[in-house]
Amino acid sequence: MDAKQAAENEAARCASRLDLANRLVNALGSESERWNNAIIQLTQDIELVVGDVLLASSFVSYVGPFAKQYREMIIKDRFVTFFKKNNIPSSPDPNPLLILTDDAQKAVWNTQKLPSDRVSTENAAILTNSDRYSLIIDP
Repeated sequence: MDAKQAAENEAARCASRLDLANRLVNALGSESERWNNAIIQLTQDIELVVGDVLLASSFVSYVGPFAKQYREMIIKDRFVTFFKKNNIPSSPDPNPLLILTDDAQKAVWNTQKLPSDRVSTENAAILTNSDRYSLIIDP
């Protein structure tokens, strides 16, 4: 009698484990598609990383003292034009903040009472990515 009960308990335990394993395999099957899309996107992004990092480092080095309109002009008229002239691959929409910071860091700055406007965020990104004291003029 005990052997029969033990066998039934073992069968129920195995059925439960098989059900959990099937659910895990099904869940991971949907992750496969997401991972494949991520691999394709990363393969495309890796070709643009040189120009994006060059833009971000140039941004940190040179645009701190300028107001918003001049920053935009420097990025679009100087940096991006230079990249195109010299065939340096970069993202079609140049945004150094995508390289220098992320949404979580911006949220931390905003909870520390930093205004959420773009110039303030750029200034914070310059300060946190500089090894030396940066010259930033905030009107």
